[in-house]
Amino acid sequence: MVKVFSGIRPSGKLHLGNYLGAIKNWLTLQDSSQQSIFAVVDLHGITTPYDPKTYQQQVMDVILDYLAAGIDPSKTLLIRQSKVPQHTELAWIFNTITPVGWLDRLPNYREKVEQVEHSGEENSKSYQNNLALLAYPVLMAADILLYKSTLVPVGEDQLLHLNLANEVGARFNHVFGEIFPNVKAHITQGARIMSLQDPTKKMSKTGDSGIALTDSSDDILRKLKSATTDSGKEIKFDEKEKPGISNLLTIYSLLTNKGVKEIEKEYGGKSYVDFKSNLAEVVIEFLKPFQSRRKEFEKDMSQVEKILTSSEEKARAIADKTLSEVKEKMGI
Repeated sequence: MVKVFSGIRPSGKLHLGNYLGAIKNWLTLQDSSQQSIFAVVDLHGITTPYDPKTYQQQVMDVILDYLAAGIDPSKTLLIRQSKVPQHTELAWIFNTITPVGWLDRLPNYREKVEQVEHSGEENSKSYQNNLALLAYPVLMAADILLYKSTLVPVGEDQLLHLNLANEVGARFNHVFGEIFPNVKAHITQGARIMSLQDPTKKMSKTGDSGIALTDSSDDILRKLKSATTDSGKEIKFDEKEKPGISNLLTIYSLLTNKGVKEIEKEYGGKSYVDFKSNLAEVVIEFLKPFQSRRKEFEKDMSQVEKILTSSEEKARAIADKTLSEVKEKMGI
């Protein structure tokens, strides 16, 4: 039985990279899996500086994006992580069997510490070197294994975390008895859409690095016109020598279902200006139905709340069953 889990932090507006790298895969998986659970992982979101006054709106913005993108509540469970307290309970249990060395070796830990230190946020000093920055992969393992998930759609940068989840699950099985399955990664083309300003880094939810799913036509055109390319003129896919234009070609290909070679041929002899302008038109047209559906959901927030309440109730029932098995094995 294929059981899918995935989630996104509510740390900003979802962007095209989130859609092409994650949510597009979710839409396929919700049709082919026996159990799929997609979450807004708001407990992960509080490991770095955030504004408590606007945080709930950020969470609901992501929920609206999920629904507008095509996440179907009749096929999947759509949850807010914090509304299923079993996530943190299982994470604490996993903390008791997870060596610190397993966490300290993960490169993301150092990256997160540096990110917080240089964030410029008012409360950044309160978040530097906190335990959560080190231990959040344990909570991620709990997120996945709480539902006995067998498949997780991830980007390549998250593979180490998924490996850690399998290590934690295997250690529990070895110490206390078999409960948790081995989890496989689901990686597809387009899982790593890069920043428009720095194509060596992933697309971000902040600044002009990415195209938000809710961006206006003017913003999309402006961001793509200023997107980093290279000093050459040839529209050719070469990630090493031409990472900027290669990233834009990937976006064009994924949104139009055209092969990269076909696009290269189509724009042979044309300028970057022409290509960027046409890509802006492609993105704007692609996002129109999404933005229209989002406005409809936004008009009926009571229905959105009903969807969440129903999903979270079902998720808690699954989580309760897993935790009961865990506690029985552990004698607690």
